[in-house]
Amino acid sequence: MPVGVSRKEQRLPHVTYAIGDVHGRADLLEPLLAAIVADAHASDAEPRVLFLGDIVDRGPRSREAMDLVCDTLTRWPRSRLIRGNHDAYFLDFMTADHVDEERFGRWLMRIGGYQTMESYDLLSVGSVRDAAAIFRANHPRHLQALMDASPIVVDNRFAYVHAGIDPTRSIGAQAPKDLMMIRDRFLDYEGQLSHIIVHGHTPTLDSVPDSRPCRIGIDTGAYTSGKLTCLAISADERNLHFLFATASGESIEVTQGEANE
Repeated sequence: MPVGVSRKEQRLPHVTYAIGDVHGRADLLEPLLAAIVADAHASDAEPRVLFLGDIVDRGPRSREAMDLVCDTLTRWPRSRLIRGNHDAYFLDFMTADHVDEERFGRWLMRIGGYQTMESYDLLSVGSVRDAAAIFRANHPRHLQALMDASPIVVDNRFAYVHAGIDPTRSIGAQAPKDLMMIRDRFLDYEGQLSHIIVHGHTPTLDSVPDSRPCRIGIDTGAYTSGKLTCLAISADERNLHFLFATASGESIEVTQGEANE
């Protein structure tokens, strides 16, 4: 039996909680996870937390965010980390035998890698190779979580990915790059799909979840908006609601909202 999980909890039904792009906002993720546990227990259920990726980069607390992810994966074994493109960049640089210095520089200075390296105290290390060795030695849980991250999680009615899917392919025949990077071909699609796709990657307008017949976008731009969104879906996949962790000044408020498919 996994540590910290009782026999009663193993028998409980689960509620799925899909969390949008965190981007180093551990200050939002921590109270949101506490609210998730309370929300699940109020329904006498066990939380299954699905992180939709991009845990790192941009925001100031990527290391702490990864700590929270790893703690959740251990505490609630049904939970999963889904690989985002920023997670993949970080993992690549921390595990590659040879690093493309130009590509590393772009990640560092243009898309949030600087903040990630700073959060791990790796900026002052002499080389990328040395920084990677220190990361692997000091943060084996983070390394393993990033390596074990899933490209997609598929349930009966819903499927969970970072960016979206190629609507011309079946759910089981998706290219890994599309699952992490796709935008217009997926976002502009108005036909039917085999599953309702819950995704992040593309920030929504006005930091409000984007609910469509075939998809629900929950990247509400936590890094810039101060609003991290979670979609809760009951075990029978019929009842949905949102949880929001929103920063206001120095305080953070967690609220609940209705979700309409």
